[in-house]
Amino acid sequence: MPMRASILVLAPEGRDAEVIGSVLAEVGLATRSCADMPELCRALGDETTALVLSEGALTDVTLLGAWLKDQPRWSDLPIVILTSRRSRLAGRGRLAFFQSLGNVTLLDRPLHREALQSAAQAAARGRAHQYRTRSHLDEITRASSRLEERVEERTRELQAEMTDRRRAEAALHQAQKMEALGQLTGGVAHDFNNLLQGVVSCLAVLAPTVPDGIPRELFDAANRSIERGARLTQSLLSFARRQTLMPEPTDLGDLLSGMGTLVERALGGLIDIAIKVEPGLPAALIDQAQLESAILNLVINARDAMPEGGRLSLTAFVAQICGGEETGDSESGPEALPPGTYVAIRVEDTGTGIDPAVLPHVFEPFFTTKPVDKGSGLGLSMVHGMATQSGGGVHIDSTPGVGTAITLYLPSVAAVPATADNSGPVAVSAGGRTILLVEDDAIVRLGTMAMLENLGYHVIEADGGEGALAILREGATVDALVTDFAMPGMNGAAVVRNVRTLRPGLPALIVTGYADTPDFGEAVRLLRKPFSSRQIADCLAAMLSE
Repeated sequence: MPMRASILVLAPEGRDAEVIGSVLAEVGLATRSCADMPELCRALGDETTALVLSEGALTDVTLLGAWLKDQPRWSDLPIVILTSRRSRLAGRGRLAFFQSLGNVTLLDRPLHREALQSAAQAAARGRAHQYRTRSHLDEITRASSRLEERVEERTRELQAEMTDRRRAEAALHQAQKMEALGQLTGGVAHDFNNLLQGVVSCLAVLAPTVPDGIPRELFDAANRSIERGARLTQSLLSFARRQTLMPEPTDLGDLLSGMGTLVERALGGLIDIAIKVEPGLPAALIDQAQLESAILNLVINARDAMPEGGRLSLTAFVAQICGGEETGDSESGPEALPPGTYVAIRVEDTGTGIDPAVLPHVFEPFFTTKPVDKGSGLGLSMVHGMATQSGGGVHIDSTPGVGTAITLYLPSVAAVPATADNSGPVAVSAGGRTILLVEDDAIVRLGTMAMLENLGYHVIEADGGEGALAILREGATVDALVTDFAMPGMNGAAVVRNVRTLRPGLPALIVTGYADTPDFGEAVRLLRKPFSSRQIADCLAAMLSE
């Protein structure tokens, strides 16, 4: 088959080069004749198919040997050497010399046409195979480069995935830690509420007997300490997201305007305040009292971060959350916040900012950077618990030396309905009415019994559900049931169910300091410990009036 003209011929004797070219042309092999070895070496290249050399021209092969030594890895240039028996016998060691040139084929003179053509065609086929090998190597090289690029690309993707995974694991670890802390603080709040209730009940009964002067001052100090303890347990329950919230549609513009004077008083005279409310802002579905407490906590924290004065802004706006990212006025929303429309309140200051090392811990209960007598470490944990329990979240942006922006995200509703009539309960006389009191804690039972008797009720006490049922089976006349919730054997809900099998429709009040109490419905009232004499009196009056 026709080949490109790349067979170089060096046969300077007579008409040898011309004859060789003519013979090879008969089989479609074109040749190029070279006058001497330097010309042949200049014509050499990767596209050279083969060499046809006369033995007599091989006087100095230094240049040729160097070229052959430097061939690419895929190349092994075929060489056909035209020899004579006489010259071969005359020169010892010639065969070793020929072999040193590499891919050599020897043809003895006188030449036969078919032998020369066959040797040249074999050389051309061998060279064509080398070219295919070169193409394959090039393809392998390109494939290897593409593979390396894919490996590098995939490595970058894996590194990004690992970064995301570490971030998700850190967020999960933080969530698990916060949940464990929530369970712990919820349990502590339950036990603490029981302790407070025993003190509250006893003090309420002793109040009329305390004389004026130092005893009354000490008595009032004890009550103030109880109030502080009650606020502490409320903060614990708020952090644990197990407080009882009463969400209602709330106009944030009205709320912030109404808090203006309180906020100014809390900030003092060194801090400028600006309140901004986005026009047409939808209502927030939130416990208004808890939200006011949360905002006040944030304002006080901002004040403490600006001891030399500064600026504070309270801004209410609509935030659209899409997969954890916020579009609108803020950069990003809290992690794991479900997509949707939220109403946001941002409290932004120009204070000292928060150290990045401290930032991951600010929502943990009792964590504070303030002096021992300046803060309990429950302010931000209460804010976080209130927001998340309400179906929203909290996000903090802070730069040391520049300031801090804390954003509350709250669920939104279309409008604020008209205010309902909030008239108090109808006063009902306690005279002659009998209360069945069920409480397993002897101190709490003693104090609550004394409180009820002081209100004018007749009290039958029981230390558990079985005891209460036994009293009713004996035929005792009872007007209402007051029972603790967390009791061994039979909890308050079970006590109410079993009691009403014996006395259907009996008014029931469950009192508890426990956090995880279910919704008992409208047929059962719930009162949180520690409760005052006035609170339980109002509940009983409302129950008995119905």
